[in-house]
Amino acid sequence: MPRTKRKAASSSKRQPSAKQRKEGKSDTKAEIPDASVKAAVKDKLLYFDVYARAEPTRMLYGIAGKEYEDQRIKQMEWPAIKAEQPLGQMPVFECQHGTLVMSNTIARYVARELGLAGSSSWEEALNDMVVETCFSCADGISEKIYAWKMFRQPQPDNSEKLIEEIREKITKSLKFIEALADKRGKKFIVSDKINLADVWLYNMLQFGRPAFPDLMSLTPWVKRFVERMEADDKMKKYLASRPASEFGI
Repeated sequence: MPRTKRKAASSSKRQPSAKQRKEGKSDTKAEIPDASVKAAVKDKLLYFDVYARAEPTRMLYGIAGKEYEDQRIKQMEWPAIKAEQPLGQMPVFECQHGTLVMSNTIARYVARELGLAGSSSWEEALNDMVVETCFSCADGISEKIYAWKMFRQPQPDNSEKLIEEIREKITKSLKFIEALADKRGKKFIVSDKINLADVWLYNMLQFGRPAFPDLMSLTPWVKRFVERMEADDKMKKYLASRPASEFGI
């Protein structure tokens, strides 16, 4: 009976030699995930149709020129989806890695991913310091002024005093940031390119303008800072194309 040739293994992949196995090597190419799978997962930001807590992140994408999904909802739409959101609040951020909440956590992650958080751990810390300084000012404006001036809470008897206290806090904070910028000697606060610190300061100034109309030119340094930000080509393009805020803040 004639001998039949044994068929080759069904696998088309080349098997490593004994020497390669011993050395832990193989000429078999590793499978690379389809790039289209990764590309299909687009970053998404969910927030109200206002600037406020989501605007620093939106602005970072605009400055970096990276696409993402900017999902904005009206106030009347929020009750229907609130229970579905982590912690029942916004903004909510989704990317290929998962979901993030808390506005500054989101902004910091996006800034790092886009190369806008500083070029060293020290620069990143300086950015964080400015972010926290500005956030404290914006939080004070929101809680002590906008709560009654925009959102129909009872106006406190000491409202004028509260306004003056917040103005003093903002003025002190701006002097602190100016001193930092002067010491750095860069085009912007921390670096020669726009970073997270610049984005947050610009947003705080804009957020506070309904309460303090002169805020974006409060000092000569603040006025120059705003002019530099608005002269940047990518920033200029973003500001011209972004949707208007539902409440103007």
